[in-house]
Amino acid sequence: MFACERLGLEPDLMCTAKSLTGGLPMAAVTGRSEIMDAPGVGQLGGTFSGNPVSCEAALAVLDIIERDDLCARANVLGERFRKRAAKWQSEWELIGEVRGLGAMQALELVRSKTTRLPADEEAKQVSQYCYEHGLITITAGSYGNVIRLLMPLVVTDAQMDEALDILEAAIANVAEKKGALAAV
Repeated sequence: MFACERLGLEPDLMCTAKSLTGGLPMAAVTGRSEIMDAPGVGQLGGTFSGNPVSCEAALAVLDIIERDDLCARANVLGERFRKRAAKWQSEWELIGEVRGLGAMQALELVRSKTTRLPADEEAKQVSQYCYEHGLITITAGSYGNVIRLLMPLVVTDAQMDEALDILEAAIANVAEKKGALAAV
């Protein structure tokens, strides 16, 4: 379920939120007992501490993750994306690196694979094209040149194909414009 497990790491503390409750307000700090038990009773708290509706939602989410084997689904989605993205990387100079784990993936856009200069403006254009065609992406990275993808684990294969088609069309559109501009 967590990247630390894939890497064989056992963290002292781990913070989780967002997906834990399917959108309701909750976050959690989990850790080794000697750390978690150190503060006295009442010394730790938070705005949403013990919210019964959020706690019940978190239990339901964890049941669904287990029941539907969503951790395995994350790996399948990530692999599907990476296969498609590898093709794009071989076709377009714009795709510098493909990286990620499971359903959290990223495309690093570069002006040239030789210089590896960040293509931040192109990343914005790809993201804007996707948005205009019904696909929400996020630009990220120190230079704003990374398209970050956070695929819902319940996405159907047909929806995934549609999303990848839109992303591919966006990259093709921006790469074509970039080529036309470079030739001028």
